[in-house]
Amino acid sequence: MLVGWLLFHRDLEPSLPEVPEVLRFQEAATAQGITLLVFKPQDFDLIVGGGEGWSLTYQGAPVARPDFVLCRTGAETDYATLALLRHLERRGIRLVNGPATIEAVADKLHTLQTLARAGLPVPRTILSKFPIDSALVERELGFPLIVKTLKGTRGAGVLKCEDASQFEDLAGLLASTVTQAEFILQRYIRASHGRDVRVLVVGGRVVAAMERRSLTGGFKSNVSLGGVGAAYNPPNEMAELAVRSAEVLGLDVTGIDILFDEDGYRICEANSAPGFQGLERASGVDIPGAILRWIADTQAARTELAPAVEPDAVVDLVFYGRTGIRALADQSSTFQRFAGSVALQLFAAGARALLQAVLPDSVSNRRGRTRSELRSLYEGRVTSLAVLSDAEQERLLITVLAVSIWTAVLPWLAAAEPAIAGALSILALSFPVVFLLASPARRLASGRSKRIKR
Repeated sequence: MLVGWLLFHRDLEPSLPEVPEVLRFQEAATAQGITLLVFKPQDFDLIVGGGEGWSLTYQGAPVARPDFVLCRTGAETDYATLALLRHLERRGIRLVNGPATIEAVADKLHTLQTLARAGLPVPRTILSKFPIDSALVERELGFPLIVKTLKGTRGAGVLKCEDASQFEDLAGLLASTVTQAEFILQRYIRASHGRDVRVLVVGGRVVAAMERRSLTGGFKSNVSLGGVGAAYNPPNEMAELAVRSAEVLGLDVTGIDILFDEDGYRICEANSAPGFQGLERASGVDIPGAILRWIADTQAARTELAPAVEPDAVVDLVFYGRTGIRALADQSSTFQRFAGSVALQLFAAGARALLQAVLPDSVSNRRGRTRSELRSLYEGRVTSLAVLSDAEQERLLITVLAVSIWTAVLPWLAAAEPAIAGALSILALSFPVVFLLASPARRLASGRSKRIKR
């Protein structure tokens, strides 16, 4: 049975609009045989530096390791929640969504910058500053325009300025505040006045969509502000735009808000914990059920994936930290000399790792740095890595050895003598094969087979 946590930052008071959605998740989890516990991130105790094993307490009592964590704090995610998510991420817990993506999407300008860099259509936007250059704003955006706070949810913190006079009044008011809150200015998309489309993307697929319309003639279409939602079958272009947005932002579960434009569509916002009450009513889709089914269906496959290699660990093993690789660069005035230095360093790292794998304990240097680092990888004691299984540690070591394959290329780039470059290339290409034959996993398997024969 899967056990999951749902992180929610407030008490489950019926008056809060998000609470019915939390309860719907628990209801859907029960129907699917999933245990889903609701926790407040602020009530966890985090201890850093106490070892890499699983150790976490909630309200003073230890809690068991979950299979997955579903974060529903959205744009209101605070530092304590991000710290908890990072803590869980380092220990290999599956997060839906992760801390980096939640933090990035909570910032509306950062979201638009990321999407624009990927070539996706977004409204023309300016980050406002004090004093406000009204001439620049009018030239780049025109009027009317939309004013938004950098962080906000459910349509809060969004205003429309009809003309320059109204904008200057608003700018003066904002400038007079003590905090001078940061906000963005956006070109008004006239074709999408009072309507947009919320597309729910789960695991890279569109699960449901609804068109939202204002009933009052205003420009906001949020259902939470009195708008009405109707089931909507997004055209292929819109569906692909939503899926691509989720992919670019790194969101497993997200609500993508899309505006209608004269030439197609523009992405308005993305949400890491999208509200779905209106979407459920409009589409008839069991939203929590769909999300939990995707988690359950992909959980087993996820555990079979090779872990991501920690770049810092590879750098430390090969170059003895970033200061080591900087020293190589400082000592080499040309690209050829630098490439040659890196090639020799990679060759030496591969040779050291190979010797440590082949030599018996009685012969190898037990206090040597290379041995201790490699053994730490085997035993899961490297603090810069998540706790890995034996098989995962083995794959990581193979990856470290595979880095030495670059030795087969770099000597030629460094214009080394053909005989030397060829010899280094042959040696480098033989490292992974020899290591596989001499690896601890193979030796252990051999020892087990011998014991079985006996």
